[in-house]
Amino acid sequence: MAVQPPNMDFDSWWLDGKIWCPWAQNGTPYWGTGNKGATTLGPSNTTPTEDTPTGRGYAAQLLTKFVGIGAMGKLAAGNIFTGDFVAVDGTNGILSFGRPFTERPTRLKGYMKYKTAPISSVADGFRDLEGRPDTCIIWCALIDQPEPYEIRTRPSNRHLFDSDGPTVVAYGKVEYGYDIDAYIPFEFELDYRSTDRVPKYIIITASASKYGDYFVGGNGATLWLDDFVLEYDY
Repeated sequence: MAVQPPNMDFDSWWLDGKIWCPWAQNGTPYWGTGNKGATTLGPSNTTPTEDTPTGRGYAAQLLTKFVGIGAMGKLAAGNIFTGDFVAVDGTNGILSFGRPFTERPTRLKGYMKYKTAPISSVADGFRDLEGRPDTCIIWCALIDQPEPYEIRTRPSNRHLFDSDGPTVVAYGKVEYGYDIDAYIPFEFELDYRSTDRVPKYIIITASASKYGDYFVGGNGATLWLDDFVLEYDY
């Protein structure tokens, strides 16, 4: 049986106060979200939905939303990832990307749909994107570093994932920058940088706004996800 991470069908959720968590209550967390950060200024923006490709169970709904008021607000990109939201750093976040995994899958597939929105929040280096349609992203990486990958979004000490970094064993992604009104299947290959290195962690990440780590995106952009599967074509 091909090894699969838990809750790849996104059917397990529970509500901890106002924070939606993508695992069963009293269960072991595997997937994380930015909800702990988003809920400092508003409601959870990654939530379960009964809008699924099969009409059964739940899917994940990732909403990019401006939370707060005026200068006190910030764009919160809807996201989900294998790992933990470690801490709130002011209005920024510190995340741990990756869960232990030593297999070598060749492809990630699943179902998705997307509603884009004009990019309404920009930052230095992204000013030319204002008004353009937002783009969602789904990506997967296998890494062989000794610990999960630390993500920090505070501009003064920002540390984001580098798909060309030396600890990346394999990487693949798919992006969509237009409306997809009904669920479609997606899939992408994992490009292996090395076939003799054994992975230590798997990172699967999706965001309704490709540049959400920079707080760049379109208010209202929404990504729906369901039924992820890793394939092993040997």
